[in-house]
Amino acid sequence: MVSDAVRDLIGRKRTIEILELLISSESLHYSEIENSVDTSSDMITDTLDLLCKHELVERIEENPRRVKYKPTETGRDFIQAVEKIEEILEVQIDS
Repeated sequence: MVSDAVRDLIGRKRTIEILELLISSESLHYSEIENSVDTSSDMITDTLDLLCKHELVERIEENPRRVKYKPTETGRDFIQAVEKIEEILEVQIDS
């Protein structure tokens, strides 16, 4: 059975989008994420907190007012697993 944590990560609207953005950029400051994702700052903050909680993203505090986010190896593995699920679904749709 799939855990609530996995359901929460996959089910949230911007989780995959933000994690993919960080992976494609290697690391970004909060303001760069905010400028790239069309959603509220509260949603971005909540999503980043969730990704950090599950160690999919690392929060790097350069100074108290400047924070950078960087995907972890686990975050990269997570996205690969989601992409695999997507492949499975595409095969089923094509059949």
